[in-house]
Amino acid sequence: MEGLTGALERERQRFAAPAMAVAVVRDGRVELARGLGLRDVDAGLPATEHTLFAIGSTTKAFTATLLAALVGDGLLEWDRPVREYLPRFRLRDPIATELITPRDLLCHDSGLPRHDFTWYANPDLSRREMVERLRHLEPNRTFRQTWQYNNLMYLVAGYLAGELLGSTWEEAVHERLLAPLGMTDTCFSPAAARLFDDCSRGYRERETGPEELPPKDFPVCGPAGSIYSSVTDLARWMVANLGDGCIDGREVVPPSALKTLYAPAMAVAEQTALWPERFGIGYGLGWALESYRGHRVVHHGGAIDGYTAKVAMAPSVGAGVVVLTNQHGSPLPDVACDLVLDDLLDLPVLPWGERLRGLQQAARQGGREAIDRRRATAVDAPPSHGLGAYSGEYRHLGYGTLSVTVDEDGLHARLGELDFDATHRHFDTWDLHYGAIEVPLPLTFTADADGEIASLAVSLEPAVPPIVFVRQTSDELSGPERLAAFVGRYTMGELEVQVRLQQTHLHADIAGARTFTLEPKTETGFTVRGLPSIRADFVMSHGRATELEIQPGVGVFTRDDGAATT
Repeated sequence: MEGLTGALERERQRFAAPAMAVAVVRDGRVELARGLGLRDVDAGLPATEHTLFAIGSTTKAFTATLLAALVGDGLLEWDRPVREYLPRFRLRDPIATELITPRDLLCHDSGLPRHDFTWYANPDLSRREMVERLRHLEPNRTFRQTWQYNNLMYLVAGYLAGELLGSTWEEAVHERLLAPLGMTDTCFSPAAARLFDDCSRGYRERETGPEELPPKDFPVCGPAGSIYSSVTDLARWMVANLGDGCIDGREVVPPSALKTLYAPAMAVAEQTALWPERFGIGYGLGWALESYRGHRVVHHGGAIDGYTAKVAMAPSVGAGVVVLTNQHGSPLPDVACDLVLDDLLDLPVLPWGERLRGLQQAARQGGREAIDRRRATAVDAPPSHGLGAYSGEYRHLGYGTLSVTVDEDGLHARLGELDFDATHRHFDTWDLHYGAIEVPLPLTFTADADGEIASLAVSLEPAVPPIVFVRQTSDELSGPERLAAFVGRYTMGELEVQVRLQQTHLHADIAGARTFTLEPKTETGFTVRGLPSIRADFVMSHGRATELEIQPGVGVFTRDDGAATT
């Protein structure tokens, strides 16, 4: 294994990763468990076989295995609709709502694209709250039409497991999997990981060297990717998976459950392979299935801010490998896993490091050029309004509130807990920039027919049109003292409108018609509830309304001081 370790270290250096940890198992034994490089660059601390890393979406296999255990216990059926367990569960697609099953949750066939900013920006929502927001997210495919990766369905799966057990996903995974497997290095959050003496920091590659990224905690979507672990612990995980669910002579997971997880549940859309040595078989439940140089491989990758990971197993030879790195968005785990698989399968070594490093560098250069070209379009086109006109809160029922503020540095945006820097591109479009996300997100404001900023659209999910957030009324516009200035009787010839204040809303009683509720929109403008195209604008003099203009085309009413105004 020393020769293999040397080759792995050369690949770590090729990709400039601060640290990498690798474990190799074969025939129920751990043949290699080692850390390479630095888990903490500033402190100069080395990585070891016990160093904790975020494992990202390799967490999904734990969630799928937990559900398989619940099926074995008779608490869950793979093909029974989720609605029968979670009556409040809804998707926008009514067919998917009625038919989606636990099996569907785990094989990425819901018809819903990722919509990751829903949970990434709102990490402190409860899982129940996030499940109830799903009904407001736009699908881009019909149910079971095609495979498309989705973290939110794993959130639902984890929430379902917790509800069935009367606990939480974290408690259930620990009790049913981690404790029986003896995985004492494993936990569920960066805060918990920092309590261990041997924990890595996360980084991304920069031309000047590694740049540390703050750890990302997202408890709401934990079942999709929140686990921290070491290669020592994950080696035990692989031993159990390769040993029909048994470790140290004890059965932890029934073999029948693992067989279900490893079986293709959804075909992955056919793609042109970059290299002929590998092609996808499909996706099981929490595991991807692939043919690697003629051998069946069960694997899953993982990535979250500052970390990239991969677990790969070749059941035909009873062997597997796990690679953990503290480098953001790195191909290194793929390269290292393939290097080890070539050794385990007794195959000639292929130049995966050269191939993927070249591909990575070409993609980075191309991405920078594309961004620079886009920035160059219409650079002299100013915004249609003064910056203050864009300030306010905008809401989407699935994504939450996006707040826009303005100061001497320009425009700023905040979605949930994420702060975005904004650079003006042209007209009413800004580019949003956030930490670990390399590609800017375009945000475009839209004005209504009266020229007032009414909404914004931002490209948070590339598989659907830009997400539209509707501008919300400021609480300052709804204060009873301010609204009292509009109360009164207004006439236009024989026509009469009585405006009165009831609790927190203005109501307009139109003689011979009906009562309308007015919703504040601007300092002096209102829309009619249920009829948003109708505007009611007041003309003010010395803090008191003197005229009421109703559009489109109704007329201008003058205040009649001879009438009661209460």
